[in-house]
Amino acid sequence: MDTAAKERVKEALRAQALSENRAVGSDAAAERSAAEIDTSSPIEPDDLSHSDEEGEFVELFEGVEAHQKDLLAAIDALDVSVTDTVRPGAIVAYGGDHYVVGVASSSFDSDGVSYEGIAPGSPVFDAIQGLHQGDSFTFRGTEHVLDLVV
Repeated sequence: MDTAAKERVKEALRAQALSENRAVGSDAAAERSAAEIDTSSPIEPDDLSHSDEEGEFVELFEGVEAHQKDLLAAIDALDVSVTDTVRPGAIVAYGGDHYVVGVASSSFDSDGVSYEGIAPGSPVFDAIQGLHQGDSFTFRGTEHVLDLVV
């Protein structure tokens, strides 16, 4: 796998994050709308209660939106040049699964291969950081071998 192929993986990862960000943004907009009180008609006690509840959801969604923006920034900052050492920006494979090191992400596809993200500081990142293709590591009591590091 060369740098161009890794760039395609990075773009697919970014597209996945953007898609999730749009979905969260849409949900947040709906919650904001639900939290608004219609002042053109009499306000009932239930209206205030529902508005307060919806307002709490708005705050939650805004926190998720901020996290998604941070995730996009982290993806953009990944150095996906070819490497032989596990570090942020590396692509690794073990146990038949492929991963992008440097950000947590749900599953996404690129060039017919399914990937997930591994966040820095996660237990699996701590177990593989600095290793090379062919090195073994133990994670959750199971020994694995790195089949790919690029």
